[in-house]
Amino acid sequence: MFAMFALLAATALSPVASAPSVSAPLSTPADRCPAPPSGSRLVDPPSLYATNGTLNVTLTLSSELRGQVPVLCWVHSEIRNGKTVESSVPPTLNLRQGEHLAITLINTLGVPNGNLPTPPPLQIERTSSDRAMQMPTDAKRDPYALMCNQPQLAPTPTPDPQTGRIYGYHRSPWNEANLHFHGLNTSPNQPSDDVVDVLLCPVAQQPVPGIYHYLVNIPRNEPPGAYWYHPHAHGESLYQVFQGLTGALIVHSLKPSVPDKLPNHIAIVRDAPAHQGIARPWKATAMRRAPTIKEIRPQLAAASAAFKRNPGGDPFQPPDQCPGTPIPFNTTNLSINRLALPINGDQLRGLPRSKIGLGETQYWSVVNTDAQTSLDLVLLVNGKPAPLMVTARDGVPLVVKNGHPTYQAVPMSHVFLTPAGRIEFYLSGTTAGANMVIRTRAIDTGCVGDTDNARNLFYVKVGTTPVPPQAPIPPSVDTVPQRFSDLAVQKPTRKRTFIFTEYLRADEPEPDFYITEISNPKAVEHPYRMSGPPDTVVKDGTVEEWTIVNYTNEIHAFHIHQIHFMPIAGVTTEEGLGQLVDTVLVPHGGYDASGKFRPRGVKLLMDFRARDIIGTFVYHCHFLEHEDGGMMARIQVVP
Repeated sequence: MFAMFALLAATALSPVASAPSVSAPLSTPADRCPAPPSGSRLVDPPSLYATNGTLNVTLTLSSELRGQVPVLCWVHSEIRNGKTVESSVPPTLNLRQGEHLAITLINTLGVPNGNLPTPPPLQIERTSSDRAMQMPTDAKRDPYALMCNQPQLAPTPTPDPQTGRIYGYHRSPWNEANLHFHGLNTSPNQPSDDVVDVLLCPVAQQPVPGIYHYLVNIPRNEPPGAYWYHPHAHGESLYQVFQGLTGALIVHSLKPSVPDKLPNHIAIVRDAPAHQGIARPWKATAMRRAPTIKEIRPQLAAASAAFKRNPGGDPFQPPDQCPGTPIPFNTTNLSINRLALPINGDQLRGLPRSKIGLGETQYWSVVNTDAQTSLDLVLLVNGKPAPLMVTARDGVPLVVKNGHPTYQAVPMSHVFLTPAGRIEFYLSGTTAGANMVIRTRAIDTGCVGDTDNARNLFYVKVGTTPVPPQAPIPPSVDTVPQRFSDLAVQKPTRKRTFIFTEYLRADEPEPDFYITEISNPKAVEHPYRMSGPPDTVVKDGTVEEWTIVNYTNEIHAFHIHQIHFMPIAGVTTEEGLGQLVDTVLVPHGGYDASGKFRPRGVKLLMDFRARDIIGTFVYHCHFLEHEDGGMMARIQVVP
C-alpha cells in the first residue's frame, strides 16, 4: 500500500492511545542549533534512562541559518538540578531488556526556500486500490495529488526495452522527518520501527508541526549492546545524517552485567561532505559498461563452484587496478562526539582525547553513524599496534555460553565497520603515560568509491599514578537466552541471490542504484518503490541463505531492518565472518584484463524466526547516497 502519511497537524496523529501528551511546540530562538563545541576533550553525550520501565523522550526537529546555510538539529529537554534545560546534543537512550521507548517526534521545519535546491517532481507509483485503502473519506484534499506540497508524478512503471530496468529519480531535501531504530529486533509496524508508512511533512502554511508518537518495545531477549537511531525518510537520509541527526541507543541486560561494573564511554562518529564531485575520468566509462541484468543472469548461473562457495574471493583473477593516482584527501570530514577531527590525519594535537587511570579498565563503544564513511579500526599504544579486546559487534556479544553472553573478549588486530556498524571493547591502561590511539586504516572502496584514507580518530591518555584495584567483576547471569544465539546450527529452508547494480545515464548527473532479487525470475531492476507489492516475501519462523553479489566497482554495505544475520562466506573475521551483525561489507568487483566484469559478494544466514517482526520493512545499502538513489527494497514477513 501507499508508503507515507502526511502528518501536518497535532490532532488525530498518534496511533498510540497511551502515548504521553505533548505540550505546545517549543519556540525557535536563533541559537536553537548551536555550533559544535570547541576544544579537544572528549565528552560522552547526555544519557537518558527509563522510569518505571519506560523512557519518555521528546525530540523536536528544528533548524536555523548559520550564515546562509540551513542547519538542522534535534532539541530535547532534560531535567538538571531540578530545572528543565534544552539541549541540541542527541542524547544516548539507555534501556534494559523488556523496557519500552516512547519517543514523541515533532517536525517544526518549514518548506525549504532558496537556500536548498528545488526538488524535482516526486515520482510515486500507485494504484486505484492504494487510494481506496488510504484515502480518508472526509479529506479536504488528496494527499496523493500533493505529497508534502511537492508536485508529484505517478508514472506507469514500464521497463526499458533494452535493459529491462526501471529508471530512478533523485530527490532534493524536503524537510520530512521520521526515525529508524537501527539494529533493534522489534516490530516494523506502527507505532514502532516503521519507516515504510510514517512520514512527517514540513510545516506548509501555518506554524503547526507534524507530531508522531513512537512506542518501541525492547524484546526481553534482545542482545545487550550498542544500537543507534537516525532519520530514514526516503530521499532525505543522506542530507539529514550529514547534519548530525544521529544518536546512540544502549540496551542493557536486565540484571547487572560486566559492562555495568566498569566506567563506560561512547564515541559517536559522524561525517560531513569535504570534497564532492571528485574528478575520476574513468568513472563514467566504467559505469556505463556495467553488465545488465540480462547479462548477469547467465553469468551467475555459470559461475564456478569456487565463486558460489566463497563469493567474496576472486575465483577468476584479481580485479584490475584503478586508473590514475590515489586521491590524497578524504571524501568526508569526521567528528567524534561532535568534536571535529584535525585535517592532518596523523597528528595528536587537536585530536579528541580522553583519559584512563594506570591499571584501570574501561568499556568503550564506537558507533559509526557516518552516512558514507567506512572505518577500519586499529589500536596503537605509543605508536605500536596492540590488539583490540572486542566483546560485541552491532549490539551482539561475540561469545555466548548456552545462549547467554559471557563478555569474554576476542582479540582482533583490526575491526572493519561499515557505515552503521558498532564495536564494543575493553581498554586497559597498562603503560604509564601512554597514548592509546584509535585509528582507522586506509580502505579500498573500489575505483568509483569514496576516498577513505587513514586517519586518527581519538586517543586515551594513560595516567602515571596507579589507581586503586578494581573490585572483582562477577560473571554475567541471565535466565533468558539471547536472540539469534543458535543461528549457526540452523538449516536454511530457502536460498536467494540478490545483486547490487548501478548505472550512469547520459541525462542524469548521478547514478541510478538498484538492489534486485535475481533469484526471482520475474524480478526487474527498479528503484525503491514507495508503493506497490513487496519485492521479497518471507515466511515467519524460517531461516534463509542469502547471497549478495556486488556488480559495481565500489563497496556497498548490506543492511536489513528488524533482524540480525550471520555472514558465512565472503568476508573476514575482522569484517564479521561468523558473527551476528545487522550490516555487512559487500566487497567491490572489477574488470579483468579482457574487459569482463567480475563480481564479488557475501553469503548470509538470515533469521526470520521471531514473530514480532511480522510485517513490512526494508533492506538496502547503508551508504546513504546509494539508499536515497534507489538501492533499497521492501520485504514482507508473513505468518
